[in-house]
Amino acid sequence: MAVFLERKILASFEEAMSFLREVHEYIEVPTPFTSLVWQESWVSSLRLFPAIYVFKLDSHPIGYCWIACKKTLPFPPLNSWYLNQSGKTHEDQIWIEYNTIICSKEHEQACLISLLNEAKKNHVCKLYISMSHDISIDKKLIENTFDIIAETINGYRTSLLTPNLDKQLSKNTRSQIRRSIRLLEDHYGLISVNEASKAQLHSYFDNLGALHKEKWSDSTEGSGFNNPSFLLHHRYLLKNFSKYVSIVEVKAGATLLGYTYNLILGDTVYFYCSGINYQFTNNKIKPGYTLHFVLMEYYRNKGFHWYDFLGGESRYKKSLCTETYAFKNLTLYTESKEGRLACLLNRLKQKFSSIPSQGSQPL
Repeated sequence: MAVFLERKILASFEEAMSFLREVHEYIEVPTPFTSLVWQESWVSSLRLFPAIYVFKLDSHPIGYCWIACKKTLPFPPLNSWYLNQSGKTHEDQIWIEYNTIICSKEHEQACLISLLNEAKKNHVCKLYISMSHDISIDKKLIENTFDIIAETINGYRTSLLTPNLDKQLSKNTRSQIRRSIRLLEDHYGLISVNEASKAQLHSYFDNLGALHKEKWSDSTEGSGFNNPSFLLHHRYLLKNFSKYVSIVEVKAGATLLGYTYNLILGDTVYFYCSGINYQFTNNKIKPGYTLHFVLMEYYRNKGFHWYDFLGGESRYKKSLCTETYAFKNLTLYTESKEGRLACLLNRLKQKFSSIPSQGSQPL
């Protein structure tokens, strides 16, 4: 199946929105991050658009992707492509996951090979795909690359298809949650779940953000709630696609446990971020564990099948999940002299970084 690739110039947000809404009528995407909801909201937050490539079959659009081009080395001159990123840290802090070519699954391989061939023509050394999931590395894809490097990141999710969620968890986790709920209700009052109405979404979002900044502002990446691009993206999403978002407040009596921001698609709730009240002095009260367990029960009762914690290592995800899956950061070196050189330089870098310095002792 020959896929034709066309680079498209988008001069304004209105033009980009029109294109996105038209092309998404012809493609099916399985996750929120490759949906029209996410893509249009992201574009609304950008000052300048990355390059956009449109995939066509018999002149009919079947998908697209955004490409940021960044210099890997000034000399020898090597450039890399980044899939569905702008290349600017503050604009990419929306943390896209399940990243891939934005097309129906049946066309993914053909589109990816077409994109690699285009990268080769443009003397690009590699294509980087962060947080991909379930991209098949088949024979044809291997034949169209010089090398493929995959870094695995765990994702976690919990099945809600059971009347007794706690029985899926370990004995220790069940004990911690039950004790935490008992202490909260004894000292503060019954636990309640309050899902934001459309009119409440922005105020809940702001409240969540205040707690998120308390926890993450001093971290390496910082809190997205301090980032104007992050805020523009989510405020647009809440205003224009509210039915795909669920922001929930959890309390014990009048005392706040926290908020979660969840993306909704099909039978799955995708936990995106939270703001947790960590001010409890009793360390046997677990506000985060309690909040997630209560919300899993809440969404199970609403008919959802999965509570997806997405990627990244956290103890609470491991404790509360019933299934682990894999995200992969993929580096695909092009079958070109630039790709060969970049791959060789990377191997040399890895080799020398693994050599102990003089005087160091083996552990």
